[in-house]
Amino acid sequence: MNDDMRRLVRVQEIMVVIDALQEKIASNPAEVARLEKDLLAAQKDADADRARVSELSKDRRRLEMDLMGIESKISKYQSQLLEVKTNKEYQAMLHEIETCKTERAALDEKILLEMEESEKRSAALRSMEEMLERKRRETSQGKTRLDAEAQDLMRQVGALESERTEIMAGIAPAYLQPFIKVARQRKGLALVAVRDERCGGCHVRVMPKLIQQVRRATGLIACDSCKRFLYVPDEPSRAAGAGAESPAQ
Repeated sequence: MNDDMRRLVRVQEIMVVIDALQEKIASNPAEVARLEKDLLAAQKDADADRARVSELSKDRRRLEMDLMGIESKISKYQSQLLEVKTNKEYQAMLHEIETCKTERAALDEKILLEMEESEKRSAALRSMEEMLERKRRETSQGKTRLDAEAQDLMRQVGALESERTEIMAGIAPAYLQPFIKVARQRKGLALVAVRDERCGGCHVRVMPKLIQQVRRATGLIACDSCKRFLYVPDEPSRAAGAGAESPAQ
């Protein structure tokens, strides 16, 4: 390859890397949004558990108030037993007391179950809140990391763009202008290497005569199929071989 072609190849390599870096930069907000979404979901779960524990506590207090009412009734009925005049009234009062005692036993059972459920929910809530705190830290650390990565990526892009501008300044217009035009049409891929007699862009076979023309060319030659510009990469093995022979000369 001549020097202009080598410079174009390097420019294209830089453009490809810049595009990849810019894609990573563009994905940063989506990753931040994912972290925040996960945190919000954890927060909602914790809020739901907290509300359930609060509701259980209110239910238990209502049951305890009902129990106090039943205990008061039992005490009242037991006091009234001393005042009844007939056996029928006495039996009726005993029946009311037994009914209240049955209700008291049922309330005691409900309160016990509510207490057990509240303890389980409270333990689950403590675990959830610990997890939520970890999630908050992870989200904060993740956002800080992503911001630092984005800043680093932008610095890399800036350095590569400076290198690209410098290299392009040394490329002859006859090479640079057609390259830019095709690069815009082909999503940045204007140059393709010929390997194993095939175009690196469309993979169509390139005739040996055309390959020889590309090797000797002092300008750009396009693939007949995809219209990208062809180049034949330098052969490091030959260059290395020549370098190995030179000391013996």
